[in-house]
Amino acid sequence: MIKFSVIIPVRKINEFLKENISYLKQLAYENFEAIIITDEEEKFDFGDDRFLLISSGPIGPGEKRNLGASKATGEVLAFLDDDAYPRSDWLDKAAELFSDPQVYAVGGPAVTPVNAKFMEKMSGRVLESPLASAGTIYRHIPGKRVEIDDYPTVNLLVRKVDFDRVGGFSKEFWPGEDTKFCLDLVKSKGRKFIYDPSLVVFHHRRSLFIPHLKQISRYGRHRGQFARLFPETSRLPAYFAPSSFLLGLLAGPVFCLFWPFLWQLYLGALLFYLILLIWEGHKIYEKDWSMSGAFYVMAGIFLTHIVYGSNFIVGILKKPKLKLRGVDKSTGNYLGG
Repeated sequence: MIKFSVIIPVRKINEFLKENISYLKQLAYENFEAIIITDEEEKFDFGDDRFLLISSGPIGPGEKRNLGASKATGEVLAFLDDDAYPRSDWLDKAAELFSDPQVYAVGGPAVTPVNAKFMEKMSGRVLESPLASAGTIYRHIPGKRVEIDDYPTVNLLVRKVDFDRVGGFSKEFWPGEDTKFCLDLVKSKGRKFIYDPSLVVFHHRRSLFIPHLKQISRYGRHRGQFARLFPETSRLPAYFAPSSFLLGLLAGPVFCLFWPFLWQLYLGALLFYLILLIWEGHKIYEKDWSMSGAFYVMAGIFLTHIVYGSNFIVGILKKPKLKLRGVDKSTGNYLGG
């Protein structure tokens, strides 16, 4: 019977983590341990000897995962974020997949919790939109089983022997340490790994608008940097599309002043984009029966494109600073986005 080591990096014990722990205890599959890594030494009564709490100092999530992996006794490492929690059959499904010795890593969808508050839910709807997430939409809603070469550590499982072979996560990047890790894995194995839609966790979203956009800005900068450093998985057309849209939006009127015949093309493109936004809003209205939700999502998609596109350009031009998320010292909850 496969033993799993669930590894959760967190700055400080918070309400999301407590929720996560409660769901881990409800897993049908019992042969696992959970290793939680905080900045400072803390005390918490898990009421379950499968849980281990260790401290690391104020280091990045990748380094914390490496520390957790060094303490792990399971043959498969299951990486999970503190603000995500698994469906009850999560490890049952994982055990089925890893029963095949050829499977070395698996990623699964991280969906919006059903009890999410309105603005968190609307942030989730933005991420679930193909207009916003394009080819990565399967990360946010279950898609078909495919082979992948890049996946976030909100729901990523890998054999410990393969984790150790590539030396774990890079200390240099956050976010993006998972992208670099996956690239190292794929290069080491010479083949891609699996995305399986049955491996479900529920992932809390940053609320629209400011927290959501702060997170998107970090993603944009890291992907821009990686498009420069690691073209194998980051120099893809979909990642350049928001920047192209932003540059076209700003430069279009300038070109039209010199070549007036371009106004028709420019305005036509804007109209087409507006139609796509309205269509996405219509789908939200049909799904949630909320007119305000439809407008929030339309605005959220547009601002996601602008913020991601501008920060992608910044990431190409200069190395982003590694800055950890701030926390409320009294509650452990994260500040901002």
